[in-house]
Amino acid sequence: MELSDEKYETIMESLEKGDSLVERGILKEALKKYTEALDNIPNPKNDYEIALHVYTALGDCYFNLKDFQNSCNNYNEALKCPDGLSHGYVWLGLGESYFELQEVNKAQDALMSAYMLEGKEIFNGEEDKYFDLIKQNI
Repeated sequence: MELSDEKYETIMESLEKGDSLVERGILKEALKKYTEALDNIPNPKNDYEIALHVYTALGDCYFNLKDFQNSCNNYNEALKCPDGLSHGYVWLGLGESYFELQEVNKAQDALMSAYMLEGKEIFNGEEDKYFDLIKQNI
């Protein structure tokens, strides 16, 4: 579905402000900006491509705040958006979140999806424990 230019710009502005706050380590304020961006997306939110980016940003932010249940929830919402299932990064975040929640089978499935979509490179810069969980299955 398409958003009006004005609505799209409003959402992007909140998303960019959130990204800027994350870069400065101000995660709780970033969360507010990402939530603001999400609130500006009409329902059903998952019908809009931009929701993929907002849910992913929320997932990342919650992950960095060590709120792994909320990061899982947001990454799962991102997967339901247009093209969500084909984004290895979303699968990576979801797998890492499940790992931190000790949901090993779900973590393996999501991390393997990330690997299948993007290859080993997607794990560059990530803690070894995530790739180690799936490497025996490759």
